[in-house]
Amino acid sequence: MQIWKHLKTENIYLNVSLADKYAALCFIADTLKKNGFIKNTDILINGLIEREKTMSTGIGNGICFPHTTSPELTEAALMLIRPLEALDFEALDNLPVNIIMAIVVPENQTDLHLQMLAGMSRLCRDPDFLTIVRSAEDEQMLWQKIKELEEGMAFH
Repeated sequence: MQIWKHLKTENIYLNVSLADKYAALCFIADTLKKNGFIKNTDILINGLIEREKTMSTGIGNGICFPHTTSPELTEAALMLIRPLEALDFEALDNLPVNIIMAIVVPENQTDLHLQMLAGMSRLCRDPDFLTIVRSAEDEQMLWQKIKELEEGMAFH
């Protein structure tokens, strides 16, 4: 799965001031509400928090994938957030997070949820991706570079 096809430039946020992990989860819910994906932020925040309680979505190398499902969504929502300062996400390697890739999918689309997680994981293993995100100055340019990077990858 190519992530750029699901990532809209209006869901890319660079240099966001976030105090902590909880603020990041609230930002995800508030933004999805503002962008018309959901109406109830409490349900989404609770879903994201419950997922974090199961196991941190901080996968290491400064990256986390907060994710959940929502009965309110009709289509998947993918966000890429680069906090102004790295956050403690209780990551597996105990390093702070400076790339947040959030996924919220309709609750009946389990396959899509897993495909998106796999696609993001694949993308994040590419050192060029990490460099691109960490040095990006513009959301549109970042989206374009992600598209170019993924189009150059072999998908089997």
